[in-house]
Amino acid sequence: MPKTFVGATLILLSLSLPAVAATNQKYQVKGQTADAYFYQSDECNYTSVGIFASDNVSKSAPGAPTAQKGAYIYYSTYNWCTGEGSYGDGFATDVNFTSDKSLKSAALNGTFAVNDYSSGATKNVDVAVRWTGMGDTYRGNSHSHYQGPAFTSNYRYVGAHSDAMVSGTITSEGKNLVENLSSSGSLSSSNSGSIEIIRK
Repeated sequence: MPKTFVGATLILLSLSLPAVAATNQKYQVKGQTADAYFYQSDECNYTSVGIFASDNVSKSAPGAPTAQKGAYIYYSTYNWCTGEGSYGDGFATDVNFTSDKSLKSAALNGTFAVNDYSSGATKNVDVAVRWTGMGDTYRGNSHSHYQGPAFTSNYRYVGAHSDAMVSGTITSEGKNLVENLSSSGSLSSSNSGSIEIIRK
């Protein structure tokens, strides 16, 4: 739990609210994410493959922290000359995703059960992708405060972002779906929290 954020929020609320009965709802989440996008297009064909992976810990007071690790993948192809295309996506929690907190590197390895909506079949897609941070790291934060007749809420976000080079393979039915495709990627980390007080 980010003590600085919670402490500052509670001080602010104690100064702005009358001493009446109230219920508090607190939520915090922090962790690492990585995304990659592969693409190619010409006069007839368009192909895109995307991946989003995350490793977060969230907490809704008064409950215990909950780890949330998983990754989402999609692919899309379309041929404007023939009118044929395909689309599929899937989500997996039993993947190996690691990310450096300094946003220098990340890696994702695992097998996804992907729903192919063009054929109605479920396909296994094997992913072995690595991110390497490059360039500057951009950092930012924001804070918002809302107040109404019966509630007061505060939200705070602190995060960092870095562009990344992406390499590796995404394989389905023996074919590397990202072979010879252009790519882009990013790494990010965040720490955010909210507190809402509902007055009775």
